[in-house]
Amino acid sequence: MAEVDGASPKEQILEACRRDNVDLFNEVLATASKGTSKEKVAEFFNSVTDTMGNHLLHVCASYGSYDVMDELLNVEYLECDPLTRRDRETPIHSAVKYANEREVELGTAMAKMLIDAGGDPRVKDSHGRKAAELCTPRTEELKQALRDAEYVMNEGLKGAQADDDDDGPTGSASDSD
Repeated sequence: MAEVDGASPKEQILEACRRDNVDLFNEVLATASKGTSKEKVAEFFNSVTDTMGNHLLHVCASYGSYDVMDELLNVEYLECDPLTRRDRETPIHSAVKYANEREVELGTAMAKMLIDAGGDPRVKDSHGRKAAELCTPRTEELKQALRDAEYVMNEGLKGAQADDDDDGPTGSASDSD
């Protein structure tokens, strides 16, 4: 009788990711979070894939679902670099493809959000390509952003860069005391 009861939580969360439906995402999150640990919630979100083996972040990146991706990245212990079953691509690869094929600005914003959340642009797919290598001439700015992120990660500058970004013209908020 499960068919009569409606869509499963897995089906609902995949639909939320496809349609950028933040309300549906939050309903599933609330249900999944009731009486369970943050680790178990993350385990659910990390385990959901579509029929092609794309994880939730891949689905968001493929459909341009920026708002749901943002909410999803707020789930503690969420894996930022899950690999697709077929080509072993990260969500950053999917965001680059979205930028190449659809909206450059939205794809770029999603790729940057994934990197800010801990995604690694240095990961190679099953064809040996990093996400930057998928960029086309129309996504040259994204390619440079990915290369910059690679450099920062390779040099171990991530923490130092974040500290520099926090300091405005008047210094950090803690300096004002």
